[in-house]
Amino acid sequence: MENPRLILYNRNMIKKKLLLVNCYREERDVKIEGYVTWLNAAAASGGVGLNMELSTDDGPLDAAGDFAAVVVTGSQKMAGDNEIGAGLLEFLKGNRRPLLGICFGHQALAAAFGALVRRDGRKHLGEEEVLVKKASGLFAGFPPAFKMRQSHEEIVVRDAALEKNFLVTAQNASGRVEAIAHRDLPLYGVQFHPEKSGELGAKLLGNFLKMI
Repeated sequence: MENPRLILYNRNMIKKKLLLVNCYREERDVKIEGYVTWLNAAAASGGVGLNMELSTDDGPLDAAGDFAAVVVTGSQKMAGDNEIGAGLLEFLKGNRRPLLGICFGHQALAAAFGALVRRDGRKHLGEEEVLVKKASGLFAGFPPAFKMRQSHEEIVVRDAALEKNFLVTAQNASGRVEAIAHRDLPLYGVQFHPEKSGELGAKLLGNFLKMI
């Protein structure tokens, strides 16, 4: 599904097609506007034009589709309560294009490869400190510690399945997983919300777009 109003056109920019998967259950249109604004602004500052195709996590998703990269949004759904659709899990396992999962998208990515997602015992809401373990890829040019906006109740567990498939590239002060990168594929997940995290959030997206 494509909404021309949400597509950035600039004849002087190289255009790349990006699939934006909207996983929100409530206020879908309102929530996705924030992602579109963030994506367009970061792309424009990096000299990249984005042709965005919008889909939903409960709609048809083709891992072999005509797109250069994927962003999977957050959601009010609970990954640990089996609220990740089978179609999304299949898509995440089969996709080989650069992909960034955010919050719920990050949890769904980890779950697609067998990692456990569970409640953390408290709700994370507001800015929290993130500690970089690997200052490259998404975090190229980042300081060792920085604040990012959080809004979640569940976390990805650092279990055998996660360690087998992913590197943990950032964590919090308690050692909880904040970001992952697949060991062999261009698949990335962040527990926080870069689209709500100002300049560093835009920088993270810019780093992702450079991988396309």
